[in-house]
Amino acid sequence: MKRKVIRAFFDKTDANKPYSKGDTYSHSDGDRISFLAEKGFLEQKSKQPPSPSEGEYPKHAGGGYYKLSNGEKVNGKKEAEKAQAELDGD
Repeated sequence: MKRKVIRAFFDKTDANKPYSKGDTYSHSDGDRISFLAEKGFLEQKSKQPPSPSEGEYPKHAGGGYYKLSNGEKVNGKKEAEKAQAELDGD
């Protein structure tokens, strides 16, 4: 596993090897990576999973409107789904 160093430290598991901000830290033990990330030495992994609707159309644009993959806005969910299906070739 690799993570970006965000605060300088000496790695006690590697003969006190120094790491500076901006370096890449690599270690085979995931627990070691997690420990250093929790202590603020390494970049945290994103805790938010990607939204399931990312890249899926039509996207709700608010106020009853939906955005299609071609950028067009359509009023009404059923109409938007129908129009997107036509764009997708379904």
